[in-house]
Amino acid sequence: MRLHYWTYEGPAHVGACRVGTSIPGVHTVLHAPGGDSYTSVLFTMIDRQCGFPSVTNVSYGRKEVSTTGVDRMMTVVEQVERTHKPRVIQVIPTCTSNLLKEDVGGALNRMQATCNAKLLFLQLNAFCEKEDQGADMTFAGLVEHLATGTGERTPEPTVNILGLTSLGFRHRDDLREITQLLNQCGIRVNAALPLGGTAADFQRLGQAWFNVVPYAEIGLRAARVLENRFGQPYLVHAPIGIQATQEFIELVQAKVEELGGRPANFHPRPETMSRVPWYSRSADSHYLTPKRSFVFGVASHALAVARMMEEEIGMRPLAVGTFSYEHAPAFLDECTRRGWNGFYSDDFKEVERRIADAMPDIVLGTQMERHSARRHELPATVISCPAHVTDFPARYSPFAGWEGANVIFDAVTHTLTLGLESHLINMFRELPGVEHDSVLGAVRLPDLPPSPSPVSRDESIRAEQRTEQRGTTSAVASTPAAVSTPAAAVVTTPATGTPGGEWSGEPRWTDEALAELKKIPFFVRKKAMHNTEKYAREHGLREILPQTIHATRDELSRK
Repeated sequence: MRLHYWTYEGPAHVGACRVGTSIPGVHTVLHAPGGDSYTSVLFTMIDRQCGFPSVTNVSYGRKEVSTTGVDRMMTVVEQVERTHKPRVIQVIPTCTSNLLKEDVGGALNRMQATCNAKLLFLQLNAFCEKEDQGADMTFAGLVEHLATGTGERTPEPTVNILGLTSLGFRHRDDLREITQLLNQCGIRVNAALPLGGTAADFQRLGQAWFNVVPYAEIGLRAARVLENRFGQPYLVHAPIGIQATQEFIELVQAKVEELGGRPANFHPRPETMSRVPWYSRSADSHYLTPKRSFVFGVASHALAVARMMEEEIGMRPLAVGTFSYEHAPAFLDECTRRGWNGFYSDDFKEVERRIADAMPDIVLGTQMERHSARRHELPATVISCPAHVTDFPARYSPFAGWEGANVIFDAVTHTLTLGLESHLINMFRELPGVEHDSVLGAVRLPDLPPSPSPVSRDESIRAEQRTEQRGTTSAVASTPAAVSTPAAAVVTTPATGTPGGEWSGEPRWTDEALAELKKIPFFVRKKAMHNTEKYAREHGLREILPQTIHATRDELSRK
């Protein structure tokens, strides 16, 4: 376990709370000391749920840690049942309470005889399991204990949608979109859990023909439990993008036919369902084809969005990464199969270094990649959790299905188009030095490399004489163009960055090259500067000339 001040995923008990707050009739009790009671804020301030989330914290202090922690937990459970009257109360330990090795399960077993609610103790290892894994295990535990109904199949084709939760990236809207897709295929939704159902729906999970798991991170374990208990097959497929949505429609209809039903033979033309097929081929979208993208996020979203960027929008992914540890092997295999540069990392600093090295035209990632991209003045949009509150919009904005493809296309094109739009505003309104950003408003232009300031030879001689009088051993640059200030005792040249003109491997920009660089529009100037310096370092060039910029452009155009 490593300590971070920022991580892509929270601990396992956060995932357990995501599942519990998604299901009316289920109340979560966090067995935690004071200080671990921050979870409720996530649902009220980020997910913006209506009403207070169904989470209660035991919050015992240090005096009760070794004596009355379990007794306090039992008191809180009794209060929850008396006040909220839930059907199910799940007790989840946090990181600190895991260390105490308390007999919470035994205490709940003794209480069960006097409680009307079903009491469940789900032991999660907060030091080994992260948020998505904790949510997946919690949901599977609820299914294991509560899906005790009959396995008699419904007369007409029905499915269960498993794994969508609160705080999931656009999960509320994805549930509606996926339900519409299934209805178009003549398939009714039997139950949707955790999000979209109630505690009573667990009893009829076994009546569905098969289960659909849109995103493998949450719901896959529960689908396997139902397969073992009721013989229900399951389908794992993320319908993100036009082609993936078409495949989803074909797969669910093939599954109905395989199970003895009559498929609806729904084979829509993409052009009639989404605007993306036409918009991506229109003249206004031709500028997207030569651009390159950097994709990072939860495994299912990163793969689906990278595929859409390459096959439907025409932007080749330079790198595709994920922080989903449990699904990393399958993720990397798929990246290799598609010829992508795939990687796994849960360190946001490493991801930022990869972004800086690649310098893509657009970054598609989590909220942290959006911050990292801004530091390097690159356009970015969010395609995965963890996300900011602004990524839970009030409008209908799914990522799945036909409408989800429209949303992703707009997010990409609007992020890229704003730079050109801002350039035109600056040109016609004569506002040099100001760039418009859709979120930040007015921000400054990328800085140019430092320009060498010419100094007279007499000033250079006087600086050298002062240095000798002080008895210093530092060398003084002898050329006028290398002196940054007349009174400098140790002169650092922009070309070398080291005293005395010793070359450190960093090239120096000449005045002619800076003038040539200024001709490049500001919204690609930073990238051009980075690529030119990289070209100069690779070829051992000490100075960057206008010809160096042209050679860099020619080399990149051949790749």
